[in-house]
Amino acid sequence: MKENCINIGVLFSQSGPMAVSETAHLQGVLLACDEINAGGGVKGQQLNPIILDPEGDDRKYSEMATQLLLQYRVHAIFGCCLSSSRKAVLPIVERFNGILFYPSVYEGFEYSSNVIYGGAVPNQLIIPLIEYIFKHHGRRIALIGSDTLYSREINRVVCEFLSESDGYVVSEHYLPFNLTNTAASNIMGLVLNDEVDTILSTVVGEASITLYSSYAQIETSSTKPPIASLTTTESELAKMEPSVRAGHLAVATYFSTLNSSNNLLFVEAFQKKYGSSVQPSVYSETAYSLVQMFAAALAQCQEFTSDNVLAAISGSVLKAPKGDIFVDIGTNHMSSRPLIGIANERGQYDIVWKSEKIICPDPYLISYTRSLSDGK
Repeated sequence: MKENCINIGVLFSQSGPMAVSETAHLQGVLLACDEINAGGGVKGQQLNPIILDPEGDDRKYSEMATQLLLQYRVHAIFGCCLSSSRKAVLPIVERFNGILFYPSVYEGFEYSSNVIYGGAVPNQLIIPLIEYIFKHHGRRIALIGSDTLYSREINRVVCEFLSESDGYVVSEHYLPFNLTNTAASNIMGLVLNDEVDTILSTVVGEASITLYSSYAQIETSSTKPPIASLTTTESELAKMEPSVRAGHLAVATYFSTLNSSNNLLFVEAFQKKYGSSVQPSVYSETAYSLVQMFAAALAQCQEFTSDNVLAAISGSVLKAPKGDIFVDIGTNHMSSRPLIGIANERGQYDIVWKSEKIICPDPYLISYTRSLSDGK
């Protein structure tokens, strides 16, 4: 290990069905480390990312988290995308009092004092997306997701909101990670036969690329409803043909097209490192921002311990590419501003709706009734 540096754990799958998404996380972490180190590091010490590849295997996430905390003596791990991998790592960081900086959207209904939940929770994404769908497309919605905890929990919450808001779940389908074109075409054909207004997708990773591509190849005499996704980012769009991705919706707390000075600088730096055609996504931006938040908190600590870093982070505000973000002291979740975008042929999202205010996280949906308006 390098001398006079601060080791941080980096635990993202660079192979397997989630590689397209988790590589974006990794890119954000590494860019932030580069920038922090170029600026002198943290109190004169360089950040040294210890990168391990769990290859999409939850058992390896657990084993490698243990390795990072005990062998490499890291206090902080930036890692995990799927909820199953987060739950595999959670007891490890709690047992050894590390910190997991988790940069992915997730289903909520969890709290740990050893986790900073950087991704959005249902109240920050589902509610604005359903209201937008009601206003612009209709109330008949098909739910399609990967066979994961996240998809099933998100769809459970969606069903609750729709049942109390004069919406209608037309059908609900779950797909494997190793989705074939044939299976995707069959499922999407069934969905189209049900006369839906929108297809709400929580399909993740490589399977989302297969899903969109197969959907585009289905011939129909009527206009096909758009896919509205909580999980398809610029990273997945980049692997689709222009005609395949154009016209579909997504909700997120960040799109690369966000017009702000902080984001323009971020996109410029990101593309300088990874290539001018590579678009940052909410996955890379959130991971980047968490590293920046960690470094800012660590700079305030007289001694580098997990407890000191967590105390410094609680309630702190960071000027991130997406705008001002801060960690809610009571939940360790992030406040942020949701956006809705429509994918264009260039592989970006044109922003068509932006929340007027920053939305505080409510991971247990305590403050919300299940009745929504259509925005009219």
